[in-house]
Amino acid sequence: MSSRTTSKRTTKKNQRTNPFVNEELIALLDYRIEQEEQSARFYHAMAVWLNDNGFMGAAKQWEADSQGEMTHAQWAKDYLLDMGIKPKIPKLVEPPQEYDGLDDIIYQSYDHEVEVTSQCSKLAEYAAKSGNYLLYQLTMKYMQEQQEELGKLQTLMDKLEAFGNDKVAMRLLDNELGAAAAPAK
Repeated sequence: MSSRTTSKRTTKKNQRTNPFVNEELIALLDYRIEQEEQSARFYHAMAVWLNDNGFMGAAKQWEADSQGEMTHAQWAKDYLLDMGIKPKIPKLVEPPQEYDGLDDIIYQSYDHEVEVTSQCSKLAEYAAKSGNYLLYQLTMKYMQEQQEELGKLQTLMDKLEAFGNDKVAMRLLDNELGAAAAPAK
């Protein structure tokens, strides 16, 4: 990393230059923060729609997922703060407000997590290529989380394929999601 320009964006005056941080890394982590917080809004909007449409169990799951995304954003904020860099607080866009049903939300969530996985993979690739194993350690947390999210959503899509999306199947899936949801705080 010594061949790269180090960052000028710091939180403390007269701080030594951190050799593990540069402008490209800061931009990548600021983007990760933005995307994780945007994901939180996306899942929160889904949770609100689910609740409003009688899917109380699924609403709990998607609200828990929304809160989880904020935790993931905090990982990048903590990394930057640990490196002496003040994270950028992003401007977010309004997520979609209407969905075609629980099955639509499952499919949209899967597509979204595929995109997030691609983003996290690029961050891991950057960390490995730059030899920044502090950052690489963080990216492995993201990749582990992505494997879990994709697996969870793949299971839900498999259930939709196996049992369909009629009212009884959706009610059973809603109950299952509610029972499995982490308690929202």
